[in-house]
Amino acid sequence: MKFLSTISLLIAPLASWALVIPNADTPSFYFVATSPDNATPRTVRIGADGIYTTLSGSGTAIQAYFFQGSLTGTLDKSGSPTFHPFLNTSPREDGSCTTFGQFGYSPQGSSPNTCASFPRFQIQSNPENSQLGSKLTNNNVGGFYACGPDEIIWYKQNAQEGPQNCSPVDLYTVPVL
Repeated sequence: MKFLSTISLLIAPLASWALVIPNADTPSFYFVATSPDNATPRTVRIGADGIYTTLSGSGTAIQAYFFQGSLTGTLDKSGSPTFHPFLNTSPREDGSCTTFGQFGYSPQGSSPNTCASFPRFQIQSNPENSQLGSKLTNNNVGGFYACGPDEIIWYKQNAQEGPQNCSPVDLYTVPVL
């Protein structure tokens, strides 16, 4: 929590100057990841594939914002094109869908994967200090993880499912200035 206090002191006076995308409901923000394994906040980026999020590499940080109550993203201050966050859950042998999947952004707002879901993500204020940034949640169920050597961001409803070479991460908002 110490680093969040530091972030708060640095960004709280600037929050009123945050970038607002045309027609957005909220100012723009980036997501930064924190974890028990790494106390240094790291920017969540779009990976080399242009879809899935990662903590490593040199990809672009997506500017997130809410538009008509839905989390949306863009790579440009104009707000165009827009990207829609999704979970790339997969079909199981029985025809149901997994409860874990990579966290990504789709430029079309759809996916050829019939199990991919576009949930209504929420951000939840930090209960210790609301100025510290808000945490990304998916109906307050499950959590986000950085998995593998490329630290790809995954959502897991149950920690035991999906890839196992993972560390839990919290995704917090910081304003785009």
